[in-house]
Amino acid sequence: MPCSRATDRTQARRQRRALVRAALLLCAPALLRSSAAGTPLVARDDRGRTVSLATAPRRIVSLAPSVTEILFAIGAGPRVVAVTSYCDYPPEAKRLPKVGDYNTSIERVVAQRPDLIVAGAAANRTAVRNLEKLDRLRGRLFAIEPANLRELYGAIARLGVLTGCSNGAAAVVARMKRVIERTRASSAKLTARPSAVFLVQLDPLWVTGSGTFLADMIAAAGGRNLGAVVGKGYRGLALERLIALDPEVILSTHATLKELRSRAGWSSMSAVRNGRVHVLGYDAVRPGPRLADAVASIARLLRRRPDAPERGP
Repeated sequence: MPCSRATDRTQARRQRRALVRAALLLCAPALLRSSAAGTPLVARDDRGRTVSLATAPRRIVSLAPSVTEILFAIGAGPRVVAVTSYCDYPPEAKRLPKVGDYNTSIERVVAQRPDLIVAGAAANRTAVRNLEKLDRLRGRLFAIEPANLRELYGAIARLGVLTGCSNGAAAVVARMKRVIERTRASSAKLTARPSAVFLVQLDPLWVTGSGTFLADMIAAAGGRNLGAVVGKGYRGLALERLIALDPEVILSTHATLKELRSRAGWSSMSAVRNGRVHVLGYDAVRPGPRLADAVASIARLLRRRPDAPERGP
């Protein structure tokens, strides 16, 4: 089994590298055409602001890890000149100059002389507000905040337009849809859909509700998102209510089985009693291209027998 898992990971890495190479090849002709023809690149961001660039941007600054992953995946990576300290994927991003974490250094951003700055509308709210005050950066700031998979596909496509990488973006979206729909089709054949909840944080307890990309991922993987009881978005949930819901599977970016078993009340839940608490890691749930692979991973976790040994954290 270890050899099989290592082979799967190697194949996945090769597929991702092949996708990046293909995106670069698709992006280059579009970049040359936009420059030669002088056709403006226009896209509307998730704040409702329209950004129009006379030519494809040569110097791009990313203010969020998910944005960095998207830019590299669609073929714009060679033109990304600075990122945040949290941008750790792909490996090339680690070597780029840093403009801070989510506390962005406006001075460092300006020093990069960017043609385009791409931010998270919510996570980078303060930086967006401060950057907009600078005349020299006016019209160069593009913010995205996809709430679900459909909106993520749209955000990737719009970034493709704005960077001159429309073909690369289309290839990324097509691959994501292909992987997710293959997982969805496989899960649809199962007779049972395990009940699951995704823990966003423990203190206070917040879960993934409906209308989110995490809810979409659980559904595509063949599970029932019990967190939908809180409504749309990410919301608080009383522990007593979660105990009453009794999820069969608990997913999280950080909460381990050992930790939950040490907390009062949690061991009364089926997921904790049966050892079906799974840590995905923060990078697995970034709203970017790798979400497709995370859906496939969640599907495998949902199908694991309750008595199967826990692997990983």
